Amino acid sequence: MSSKADEKYSYLNKIACETEVHLQIITPTQPVRLKTRLIGVDANMSVIVAMGSDGEWISAKQYIREGQKVIVRLISTDQPDANLIAFQTHIQKLMSIAGRWLVLDYPKAVQQLSLRQHLRVPVYIEAKLLHPETKKISSSGFLSDLSLHGGAFIGESIKQASLDKKYILQVLVEGEKKSIVITIKNRKRAGEKGSSVQYGLIIEADEKLSKQFVEPLLVSSLLN
Repeated sequence: MSSKADEKYSYLNKIACETEVHLQIITPTQPVRLKTRLIGVDANMSVIVAMGSDGEWISAKQYIREGQKVIVRLISTDQPDANLIAFQTHIQKLMSIAGRWLVLDYPKAVQQLSLRQHLRVPVYIEAKLLHPETKKISSSGFLSDLSLHGGAFIGESIKQASLDKKYILQVLVEGEKKSIVITIKNRKRAGEKGSSVQYGLIIEADEKLSKQFVEPLLVSSLLN
């Protein structure tokens, strides 16, 4: 195992209990997404998470069974250098002796993503830029990279667009529309052919609001 892989597993093994966990259950139709919390990690053996009791968990009951394939994403933000961890695994067993727990196989491979403020992460997230006053769509396209401070949007050319002009960036996260104010800082043609334009943008929000907007996008992009 490489040293980088060792570091990822070491980080996973030390993640604190109660860390937020996003589960994505793979089904024949569409993925089922659930939120829960980490109970603990038994190094090289298993990852244990709490089973929820809300409506979403009840609806997903038929898919929560031994051997079911799942994607796990953990957001560890209680450290100075916050990280996202993601991996594919299978449900090992359901336990209800000490609590309602879901025991998952220890992962064979792990993806780790640092949430350092200026780190730009390659992504593909469908998005729109809306006019700040009329709320009409100015450009449809996608985010090609993203950080806590900004990113790059590739889409249709915006008529009469100027640098330092504000727009509303709108995305769809797990079926819910999210938006935030951005400012265009630069523009260039995206590729040698076609009419698409890449707009470099910064997020116009404080650190808390920026994290609330960006983190779910990065979580959903890992292992997608």
